[in-house]
Amino acid sequence: MSSSVTPTTLDYLARRLDELAAQFPTNPEAVDLVTLTDDIAMLTHHLQHATERAQERFTAPLTVHPPERVTLVQLTRATAGIANALDTLAEALTYATTGFQREAVEDLARSPLRNDPQVLRIMTAEKYVAARARLRHTAAALRATSPRTARSTPRTASLQTQPPAVPQPRQSSRP
Repeated sequence: MSSSVTPTTLDYLARRLDELAAQFPTNPEAVDLVTLTDDIAMLTHHLQHATERAQERFTAPLTVHPPERVTLVQLTRATAGIANALDTLAEALTYATTGFQREAVEDLARSPLRNDPQVLRIMTAEKYVAARARLRHTAAALRATSPRTARSTPRTASLQTQPPAVPQPRQSSRP
Protein backbone atom coordinates (compact mmCIF):
# COMPACT_ATOMS: atom_id res chain seq x y z
CA MET A 1 0.00 0.00 0.00
CA SER A 2 1.32 3.42 -0.88
CA SER A 3 1.85 6.13 1.70
CA SER A 4 -0.56 9.00 1.99
CA VAL A 5 0.06 12.51 0.76
CA THR A 6 0.04 14.77 3.79
CA PRO A 7 0.59 18.44 4.50
CA THR A 8 4.14 17.42 5.46
CA THR A 9 4.59 16.23 1.86
CA LEU A 10 3.39 19.61 0.62
CA ASP A 11 5.68 21.45 3.05
CA TYR A 12 8.66 19.43 1.83
CA LEU A 13 7.87 20.29 -1.79
CA ALA A 14 7.37 23.95 -0.84
CA ARG A 15 10.82 24.04 0.79
CA ARG A 16 12.43 22.46 -2.29
CA LEU A 17 10.74 24.97 -4.59
CA ASP A 18 11.82 27.89 -2.38
CA GLU A 19 15.40 26.61 -2.32
CA LEU A 20 15.47 26.29 -6.09
CA ALA A 21 13.89 29.72 -6.61
CA ALA A 22 16.41 31.29 -4.24
CA GLN A 23 19.23 30.03 -6.46
CA PHE A 24 17.82 31.56 -9.64
CA PRO A 25 19.90 34.47 -10.92
CA THR A 26 18.29 37.87 -10.84
CA ASN A 27 20.84 39.82 -12.85
CA PRO A 28 21.99 39.25 -16.42
CA GLU A 29 25.64 38.71 -15.46
CA ALA A 30 24.73 35.62 -13.42
CA VAL A 31 22.88 33.87 -16.25
CA ASP A 32 24.53 30.66 -17.39
CA LEU A 33 23.06 28.28 -19.97
CA VAL A 34 24.38 25.15 -18.25
CA THR A 35 22.81 26.22 -14.96
CA LEU A 36 19.59 27.09 -16.78
CA THR A 37 19.35 23.59 -18.22
CA ASP A 38 20.12 22.14 -14.77
CA ASP A 39 17.33 24.26 -13.26
CA ILE A 40 14.93 23.04 -15.93
CA ALA A 41 15.93 19.45 -15.17
CA MET A 42 15.40 19.96 -11.43
CA LEU A 43 11.96 21.47 -11.96
CA THR A 44 11.08 18.61 -14.28
CA HIS A 45 12.15 16.18 -11.57
CA HIS A 46 9.92 17.86 -8.96
CA LEU A 47 7.00 17.95 -11.39
CA GLN A 48 7.41 14.30 -12.29
CA HIS A 49 7.74 13.23 -8.65
CA ALA A 50 4.63 15.17 -7.58
CA THR A 51 2.62 13.78 -10.47
CA GLU A 52 3.73 10.22 -9.76
CA ARG A 53 2.86 10.63 -6.08
CA ALA A 54 -0.68 11.76 -6.92
CA GLN A 55 -1.13 8.98 -9.47
CA GLU A 56 0.14 6.43 -6.97
CA ARG A 57 -2.48 7.49 -4.43
CA PHE A 58 -5.34 7.39 -6.88
CA THR A 59 -4.57 3.85 -8.04
CA ALA A 60 -6.44 2.78 -4.88
CA PRO A 61 -9.14 5.44 -4.59
CA LEU A 62 -10.91 3.67 -1.71
CA THR A 63 -7.90 4.34 0.52
CA VAL A 64 -7.88 8.06 -0.21
CA HIS A 65 -10.07 9.73 2.39
CA PRO A 66 -11.52 13.25 2.09
CA PRO A 67 -8.77 15.09 4.01
CA GLU A 68 -6.11 13.52 1.80
CA ARG A 69 -8.14 14.35 -1.29
CA VAL A 70 -7.95 18.01 -0.31
CA THR A 71 -4.18 17.65 0.05
CA LEU A 72 -3.97 15.90 -3.32
CA VAL A 73 -5.89 18.76 -4.94
CA GLN A 74 -3.33 21.17 -3.49
CA LEU A 75 -0.54 18.98 -4.84
CA THR A 76 -2.18 18.96 -8.25
CA ARG A 77 -2.50 22.74 -8.22
CA ALA A 78 1.18 22.92 -7.29
CA THR A 79 2.05 20.82 -10.33
CA ALA A 80 0.34 23.45 -12.46
CA GLY A 81 2.48 26.15 -10.83
CA ILE A 82 5.63 24.11 -11.37
CA ALA A 83 4.68 23.51 -15.00
CA ASN A 84 4.12 27.24 -15.45
CA ALA A 85 7.57 28.03 -14.01
CA LEU A 86 9.06 25.29 -16.18
CA ASP A 87 7.44 26.84 -19.24
CA THR A 88 8.91 30.23 -18.30
CA LEU A 89 12.40 28.74 -18.01
CA ALA A 90 11.93 26.97 -21.34
CA GLU A 91 11.15 30.37 -22.88
CA ALA A 92 14.33 31.70 -21.30
CA LEU A 93 16.28 28.87 -22.88
CA THR A 94 14.66 29.59 -26.23
CA TYR A 95 15.59 33.27 -26.03
CA ALA A 96 19.12 32.51 -25.02
CA THR A 97 19.75 29.88 -27.66
CA THR A 98 17.86 31.02 -30.74
CA GLY A 99 18.24 34.71 -30.33
CA PHE A 100 16.31 37.83 -29.55
CA GLN A 101 15.34 38.58 -33.13
CA ARG A 102 13.36 35.40 -33.73
CA GLU A 103 11.47 35.07 -30.48
CA ALA A 104 10.82 38.54 -29.12
CA VAL A 105 10.41 40.98 -31.99
CA GLU A 106 9.98 40.37 -35.68
CA ASP A 107 12.06 42.12 -38.35
CA LEU A 108 15.17 42.79 -36.33
CA ALA A 109 17.45 41.47 -39.06
CA ARG A 110 19.17 44.86 -39.33
CA SER A 111 19.09 45.70 -35.64
CA PRO A 112 22.29 45.86 -33.59
CA LEU A 113 20.35 43.83 -30.98
CA ARG A 114 20.19 40.87 -33.32
CA ASN A 115 22.67 38.63 -31.52
CA ASP A 116 23.73 40.85 -28.65
CA PRO A 117 24.67 38.47 -25.82
CA GLN A 118 23.84 41.11 -23.20
CA VAL A 119 20.28 41.45 -24.50
CA LEU A 120 19.91 37.69 -24.43
CA ARG A 121 21.17 37.60 -20.85
CA ILE A 122 18.77 40.37 -19.83
CA MET A 123 15.82 38.52 -21.31
CA THR A 124 16.88 35.26 -19.69
CA ALA A 125 17.29 36.96 -16.32
CA GLU A 126 13.80 38.45 -16.66
CA LYS A 127 12.39 34.99 -17.32
CA TYR A 128 14.26 33.67 -14.29
CA VAL A 129 12.68 36.39 -12.15
CA ALA A 130 9.23 35.45 -13.47
CA ALA A 131 9.87 31.75 -12.80
CA ARG A 132 11.11 32.59 -9.30
CA ALA A 133 7.92 34.51 -8.56
CA ARG A 134 5.80 31.60 -9.84
CA LEU A 135 7.69 29.07 -7.70
CA ARG A 136 7.46 31.26 -4.60
CA HIS A 137 3.74 31.71 -5.16
CA THR A 138 3.33 27.95 -5.58
CA ALA A 139 5.36 27.26 -2.43
CA ALA A 140 3.25 29.74 -0.46
CA ALA A 141 0.07 28.07 -1.68
CA LEU A 142 1.42 24.69 -0.60
CA ARG A 143 2.05 26.03 2.90
CA ALA A 144 -1.46 27.45 3.18
CA THR A 145 -2.76 24.12 4.46
CA SER A 146 -5.01 24.58 7.44
CA PRO A 147 -4.66 22.24 10.44
CA ARG A 148 -8.15 20.92 9.77
CA THR A 149 -7.14 19.58 6.35
CA ALA A 150 -3.91 18.24 7.81
CA ARG A 151 -5.62 15.11 9.13
CA SER A 152 -5.16 12.07 6.96
CA THR A 153 -7.51 9.79 8.88
CA PRO A 154 -11.05 9.17 7.75
CA ARG A 155 -13.65 11.41 9.32
CA THR A 156 -15.62 8.50 10.73
CA ALA A 157 -12.57 7.23 12.58
CA SER A 158 -12.02 10.54 14.30
CA LEU A 159 -15.61 11.17 15.34
CA GLN A 160 -16.38 10.62 18.99
CA THR A 161 -19.76 9.22 19.79
CA GLN A 162 -21.65 10.39 22.83
CA PRO A 163 -23.23 7.75 25.05
CA PRO A 164 -27.00 7.81 24.92
CA ALA A 165 -28.61 10.04 27.48
CA VAL A 166 -29.78 8.10 30.51
CA PRO A 167 -33.11 9.34 31.77
CA GLN A 168 -32.90 10.61 35.32
CA PRO A 169 -35.58 9.51 37.74
CA ARG A 170 -38.12 12.23 38.34
CA GLN A 171 -38.30 13.62 41.75
CA SER A 172 -41.68 14.17 43.10
CA SER A 173 -42.64 17.59 44.31
CA ARG A 174 -44.78 16.03 47.09
CA PRO A 175 -43.40 15.64 50.58
